[in-house]
Amino acid sequence: MQTEAEKYLIKIIKKLLILGKKKLDLINLGAAKSTVIEDDLLKSGYDFICDRSDVVDCKVDKKYVKNSYISSLEDMGGISKNSYDIAFANFVMEHISDIDKMAKETARIVKDGGDIVISLPNPQAPEFKFAKITSTSFHQLFRKKGHDSAYPINYAYKTIDNFVNIMEQNGWKIHEKKYFPATYSYLHKFPVINYLSSVYDKGISFFNIKRCLGHVVLHFTLNINKI
Repeated sequence: MQTEAEKYLIKIIKKLLILGKKKLDLINLGAAKSTVIEDDLLKSGYDFICDRSDVVDCKVDKKYVKNSYISSLEDMGGISKNSYDIAFANFVMEHISDIDKMAKETARIVKDGGDIVISLPNPQAPEFKFAKITSTSFHQLFRKKGHDSAYPINYAYKTIDNFVNIMEQNGWKIHEKKYFPATYSYLHKFPVINYLSSVYDKGISFFNIKRCLGHVVLHFTLNINKI
């Protein structure tokens, strides 16, 4: 099931592609083998290059891919500086152990004035407080069959505001921050519980209880003068 946060991440990337005056260079950070986002952009008629990077082999046979890198987000030494107009990461940051290094590295590989779009869990939300104390094998139960395996989580950022502060300390300027409910996206295949989770999500959305809204999309622009 595609989450509302992922849909919104794609929406932002589409806006950036429309604003671009030339064919833009993108990179999917933590890509694994999934091409859902890129295929959505391609289906919508956008023209782009989208390279890939992950700690495991992420190479796929797609016409829009030039380079596939095996590297962590904290150390992307194999990628040249100022290489990309847009970077994006879809639910990857919870697995990163050093957010500060990630922020520095993404600022290095993105061009001045470029963008990064990130979807990530809100570690203050009840479902992710629970996720933090459960095993990776338990998390695998909630992943769709055939999708990439679940990875260990760190939640090295304590709060969303903490994450934003670290990014801004490394030259990124927050452009947009949007919260979404999350429990139904994980529990939709379980009878009865899925109904309760839907009601819960609607309630916290209606009252805009950000502490309980589990998914967040962040859009940053790189300051012209990098730190």
